[in-house]
Order: sequence, then structure tokens, then C-alpha cells
Amino acid sequence: MDLFTHALFPYLLGNYFKKRKEEITAFVIGGIAPDFDICLLVIQYLYPTFFLITHRGITHSLFFGFFTGIFILYLASRKGIKKRVQKYFDFEPVFSGRNIAYAYAGVLIHLFLDYSTTTGVPLFYPFETTRYSAELFFYTDIYLTIVSLVMVIFLFKKPFQSKTITNFLIIFLIIFAGLGTLRFVEKNNVREYFNDENIQSIPSMNPFTWYAKEEDRDKITIYEYDGLEGKSNYNMTIPRLDILSPGEGLDKALGAADELPQAKMFRWRAYVVAINASYVNGTWSLEYFDPVQRIEMREISGTFRRAGTRLSSLYINVTGERAVAEN
Repeated sequence: MDLFTHALFPYLLGNYFKKRKEEITAFVIGGIAPDFDICLLVIQYLYPTFFLITHRGITHSLFFGFFTGIFILYLASRKGIKKRVQKYFDFEPVFSGRNIAYAYAGVLIHLFLDYSTTTGVPLFYPFETTRYSAELFFYTDIYLTIVSLVMVIFLFKKPFQSKTITNFLIIFLIIFAGLGTLRFVEKNNVREYFNDENIQSIPSMNPFTWYAKEEDRDKITIYEYDGLEGKSNYNMTIPRLDILSPGEGLDKALGAADELPQAKMFRWRAYVVAINASYVNGTWSLEYFDPVQRIEMREISGTFRRAGTRLSSLYINVTGERAVAEN
């Protein structure tokens, strides 16, 4: 979900239940705290690791989310940061045991909202790296984002009114539940259409457009399902391993490449991984790519599409036993 939704929901709940300003502040801080993981991306870039130091990684777990909420609340309550925050927002960040509990409640709401989106979150990290997801919403639901943004702007400009908070909370819950129900129905329609338990349904930005992924030992098939027409109009079959030019030692090269933290992270983030392999002058050039993400990029244009394309591919060169990932 987006930042506006993560901040708005706990703010409306806190005010609806007439909590004190410092408690609402802690609630909202917890609601946005996990997304401060974007500050950790530079670490992953400079020193690649498989400690899930990435967006929707380590901070989006029940365990580390707790400490993330505490840390962000503590920073926000420092005098220098607090004064800057209060220039723009009528909040009162106070570091206390009670407010830590509210901050963690905000973190739990954040995890729930992100759990409802595709690929989900690693709830039980560091005990396991499995991502849990309801696979209902896209990464960010554009309709919910617009509603949340409009409400945030209105609340920012207008003084607090109890009736407004109640109405906004009801509207938000109705829209969230309505969109979730629509997507749940469409997700079931995908399952009924393909009638195959091995096919996974994946949401897109459009609630009526879904992707379906089917895997076997040698190939991956991606379908696109149109809910308005009630049928699949597009499918693409890709080999799991496509050897573009043959050579020696491919199995060893693949083994060496898979040991790189970049490859482990790529596999962790991807819906499914296919590999193009080519051999030139004693070096294997391996392209790891996620065919689902590539298809998703068709709906996006401009800068975001180029950025998404980079995220959907990883290039690794292997010479002998030495594997190097390209930046």
C-alpha cells in the first residue's frame, strides 16, 4: 500500500476512539515506520546481502517491525526532529512505554495492509523468509491511493471535527472492503476458469485483469485473464532455462551464480525465475528474469517502466568458479 493509506488509517482510528494526541502520533508513526526501509537500500547496493535489507523486507516482519516502530518513534521524539515535524503537522511525538504499544499497533496495521497486496511480507522473519500474501491488491491500489490522498489533504487544511473523522473512516472502510471484495470475487473467477490448483493467480493494477502462473519442471506459462470478458486472451510459455549458446560447465556456473546474495535476493522477490544462458570465450552470461514482472511492466510507461525492467532482471557473469553480478 501507499504512504498516504498507511498514515491515514491509524490516524482515523485513533481519532475515532478519541485517543490523546501523543497516542495518535505514535499510532501514525508506527503505521508508516516499516517503509523507512527505503533508507536501507543503499546498504544493499553497497554491500549485497540476504538479510532482507530491501523494501518490504526486514522491517516488514512482526519481530523487526516492533524495533523499527520503537526506533522511528524515538527519533521523532528528539527535540530537533520534533520541532521540524511540528512546523507542518499538529502531532506530539512522545517516547514512552504506552506510546511504544501504540506504535507497534500501527506497525501491525501496516503489515496487514501490505499482506493484502501481491507478494506480501515476511511476517515471521528472521525465523523464516517466507512471504505471506492474500494476493488481492496490486502493490499500490490507485483507487485507494486517490481516496487516501484526498482525505489527507482535506484533514491537513481543515481543523479537526469528530463528524468528519467518523465519515472519513466509514468511507475509507467501505472503499477498502468494496475493492477487496471485488478483487476476491475476481480471484475466485480466475481459479474457476483454469480449474487447476497448481495455477497461482496474481493481481494487476486493474481489478478486472489478473495474471495466472503455471509451472512445471522445464517451462513456465503465464496467462492473462480478463474478468470483464470472463476468459484468458493472452498466454506466454517460457523455458525455465534457455541456453542461447552452448558451452561447458553450465551446472557449475549456475551453482556459483545462485550462491551470490544478489541471486538469492532476486529469487526471494520474484514470482518465478527463468534464466537465459549464453557462453562466450570461457564465460557464462546468465540473465535471471521474472516473466510475470515483465508482463506487468506492459501496463506502466515512462520512467517507472524502465525502473521496473531493471528490477525484473539480474545479470551475472561466471568465469570458472568466479561469479560476478552486474550493477
